[in-house]
Amino acid sequence: MIRDAPRGRAGGDVSVPRGMFATPVPWGREGRMAKERERGEARNPAHAVNRLLAMTPAPTLARLQQDLEVVTLAPHTVLAEPGGRLSHAYFPHEGAISVLSVTRRGMIEAATVGKEGFIGFAAVLGESASSCRLLARAGGTASRLPIAALRAAAGGSPQLETLLLGFVRCVLVQLVQSAACNALHTVRERCARGLLTARDRAGGDRFALTQAALAEMLGVQRPSVTIVARGLQEEGLIRYSRGAITIADAARLEGVACECYFAVRAALAAIDPGAGPRPGDDRREP
Repeated sequence: MIRDAPRGRAGGDVSVPRGMFATPVPWGREGRMAKERERGEARNPAHAVNRLLAMTPAPTLARLQQDLEVVTLAPHTVLAEPGGRLSHAYFPHEGAISVLSVTRRGMIEAATVGKEGFIGFAAVLGESASSCRLLARAGGTASRLPIAALRAAAGGSPQLETLLLGFVRCVLVQLVQSAACNALHTVRERCARGLLTARDRAGGDRFALTQAALAEMLGVQRPSVTIVARGLQEEGLIRYSRGAITIADAARLEGVACECYFAVRAALAAIDPGAGPRPGDDRREP
């Protein structure tokens, strides 16, 4: 379920009496819009919560304002199914959107996208249909933009196109690392990687995540996750209660995680230094 976020009230236009200025000065909504266009600023600062939109050149972002809107995604909202068409691109502000590979025997998370990126990368590559299920697992707000508007903006702005393709590369890194991780690493290592990734997307040490959802993300049976999670809790690395997980010792949990976690962080650093490896991350680089 997708709901439009509350919008503010618009003011009217008021002209300054003649003689005070050479020309009337517009105030209210139209005046603010004119000033923002002159400065190349976004009219809605909420869009800048998303890192890609925040890094988008101001004049390009200003031109997108007529098509960008903030929407609220209810938990477990399915944005697209395999083979379905995605009409809008989504730039999350919070939480994460899961890119799920679906088979007759189940599904597994191939990649996640949070406020560092966007959903709709297939359209940037010229595709019109989604190859995966796109699930807003925890819900939250996002900036939404029609795919046609995104393609037009990317075609007219080399800087925006570079940003978008840079993030597409990050998604490809996630896909490659996920394939290797699922085949070569233990459930304990993969669980630590998944928890750290969820922490990064949530932007804090405490976040909502059930063991059933974690098992689905990792493509393993729930009892396996239960055993691993219990061990991590007994070691003091995490705390788990009522569907919420708290990372109690991130440094030690990073020591448990496989190198895939750090490889993805390094890929993000290529387009956004703020999302890149922290000091000490190189100890686990492949």
